[in-house]
Amino acid sequence: MNPSSTPDIAIAIPDGYKIIRKDRTNRTGRGIAIAHKSSIRISTHTDDSLPDAEHLHFTIHSDPKTTLRGTLMYRPPGPRTKFSEDIADFVNPHALSSTDCILLGDLNFHLENLTDNNSTALLDNLANLGLKQLVNTPTHYAGHTLDPIFSSSKHITFSHATELTWSDHSCVHFSFKKTTMHHHTQQPPRRHWNRITTEQLTSTLSQNQPTNTTDPNEAANNLISWISDCANLLAPLKTQANTNNHKKNSWFTPDLKDSKKECRAREKKWRLNQTEENMSALKDATRQHHQHLRAARKTAYRNRLDNNAHNSKELFGIVKELSNLDAENNSIPPSQDLCDSLATFFHHKITDIYNSFTTANANPPRNPPPTSSPSSPGAQPPQRRPPAS
Repeated sequence: MNPSSTPDIAIAIPDGYKIIRKDRTNRTGRGIAIAHKSSIRISTHTDDSLPDAEHLHFTIHSDPKTTLRGTLMYRPPGPRTKFSEDIADFVNPHALSSTDCILLGDLNFHLENLTDNNSTALLDNLANLGLKQLVNTPTHYAGHTLDPIFSSSKHITFSHATELTWSDHSCVHFSFKKTTMHHHTQQPPRRHWNRITTEQLTSTLSQNQPTNTTDPNEAANNLISWISDCANLLAPLKTQANTNNHKKNSWFTPDLKDSKKECRAREKKWRLNQTEENMSALKDATRQHHQHLRAARKTAYRNRLDNNAHNSKELFGIVKELSNLDAENNSIPPSQDLCDSLATFFHHKITDIYNSFTTANANPPRNPPPTSSPSSPGAQPPQRRPPAS
């Protein structure tokens, strides 16, 4: 893709969509772009920190509390050893500062081949930073997985890959679903008496006087009503919703909280002054935070298992909790091939069981003929043979 292809690209984009482009100006062909709905707000920026690949950093702003930060990348075919080593340093300051991050594109790595040293090195380097490869099907007509999706978010799931008639690559589908749950609990209503000044109190009491009456009961009711009206004018009742009821993880210790604050501070410092020293400090802080997080989680679950060694109910609950965590991190919908293979397996299993019953009925075991018991009705007693002369 180059600047001269602008009219063709404009025709290909449907109404209600926009396109963000990063053209390749130094040579013809290729380039990268993001097409999105006009209602979605996306900000982008670029840098030259990875010269071996074309890349475009983007941030999708859904609401103030929901953002998706990622990088779209294309790596031309060529030597892969240096790229698998440099990509971890490239991704670290951009993606790991967000809880929902994604790295996707055409990397020209055969990621389905786990015997390839370069592919395994790429997967291991990104896995150490919390980024997991989600695509589990081929994305190229030759049967290779060249277009991966790396993510650290449990809200991003890979769906499927669709073959295209006009490209040798498939269209990779994924989803990002994140809902912010607010549990509102009403706190008791309060009055802010300390915000009332002396002048406000004097003015309100002088302007609103209770009605005079000779009836004691009516006078008491008038006094109560007068005090209530003055209180509502000076300090009205306010009810505030308590939204801070989220369940904290048992392994989120104060040390982890301080480590996370340190990462945020390093990131802020790097964004203000993007020097090699600040980037190195950010990478070190992020790696240490991830190491502390894994260790704290491991220690927390180990202590729970040790403390509930004889509590089967709690042990099953821990196993279920860990299984749900793994399911959220590996929430990949089953493909059509997987469903077909399961159906074929059970079909063969049922056929084998049926054939075993059929074979058993065709060749019944030989049992001795039944003998009549002397006590059974109609049974004749055995006759004695005459003695031989």
